[in-house]
This record gives sequence, structure tokens and C-alpha cells, in this order.
Amino acid sequence: MGLLDNKRRARIFYKYFSKIYDFVNPFFYSDEMRRIVVDMAEVGQGDFVLEVGCGTGFTTSEIVRRVGEENVVAVDLTPEQMVKAIERFPKAYFVRGDAESLPFKDNTFDASISAGSIEYWPHPALGIQEMARVTKPGGRVVILAPRKPDNPLVRKFAESIMLFPSTQQCVAWFLKAGLEDIRYVETGPYFFWSKLVVIISGRVPE
Repeated sequence: MGLLDNKRRARIFYKYFSKIYDFVNPFFYSDEMRRIVVDMAEVGQGDFVLEVGCGTGFTTSEIVRRVGEENVVAVDLTPEQMVKAIERFPKAYFVRGDAESLPFKDNTFDASISAGSIEYWPHPALGIQEMARVTKPGGRVVILAPRKPDNPLVRKFAESIMLFPSTQQCVAWFLKAGLEDIRYVETGPYFFWSKLVVIISGRVPE
């Protein structure tokens, strides 16, 4: 287990990192990456969408643009992060909660999205299963995860901090959750960092 794929340590880290998060995040997560994430959820105006690990609202803003502010429910474990998203989107519904035990009934949402959160989940397969559980049949589950670095030295250092799954591992987790029609894209914020993350999408069986 890495330093930050522990809920208590990650919560403490983001309590302080939240002060500079909005300045740092754009270096790793571009507007184009955010558009791809929401494209892969296949949502439109009026759809009811869950975001898991909303942080300060970077991905939330694109979801809101597609479906409307009042149709977004966002969950995060760190109130210091979430308060900024609440200020930006006062008509959305925010819940402090755990990705691995979502406080919602089965088949509630038209899609579930999580971008830049799975790397802090101690049990990522369980979090994906929870997202699938609360998503309606035919709806899509989308995850953005930092991709396992190719360089072995960089990989060893990265994995000592938090989870960096391979694309194949993400596919396996989606299959374990019973998701179908699995698609993925490996991408990044710059041409020289073109495979920083994997964005993966699967459909809940009808």
C-alpha cells in the first residue's frame, strides 16, 4: 500500500493540499482530458449523474455543463476540498462520503464518474462495484486513473506514494464489477506526457 492510498492519510494530505490544489491540478489534468471523461459517460441534458471524488469541482464543471447543475450529486471524503466545489455549484448536491460505501440506493444514477480519486482507494475494485451498483442498467461508469509508469524506477517511486494501476488492471476491475462494453483511452496533458492516465468506461448490463 502506498503512502496515500489510505483514507485517513489522504484526508489529512488534502486538508492542507486543498489550499494550492487548483493551481497544481491543471498541470496534470487538462480541459481536453476532462472533456474525454464526460464524453465517455455518454450523458446529456437532464441526466442524473454521480461524481465520486469531486475535489474542488474541476470535473464537476464539465458534468454541470452537460446535464445541469441540479442534476449532479458529488461525493468526497475531504470537506476542505469539497467546500470550494460547493461555492462554485450551489445548486448541485454534495455529500461527504466514502467511495467504497456509497450512501445511495441501487440503480439511482444515469451515470457515475470518478476522475483522479481511485488512486486513494484502499480497495479500488470495491469502489468500482459500488459505482456500478448505484448506476441504472444501461448507464455508464467512468474512471480516470493515473497510469502505471513505464520506467521501472519512476514506477517504484510512484507506487510508494499511491496507487498507479495498469490499464489491464483497470479492465479487470471493471469486468469483476460486471460491466460490459468496456472502452479505454490512454492520454495525458501534453504531447510528451501522452500516457499519464487511463480513462476507462463500462456499461451496466440491462
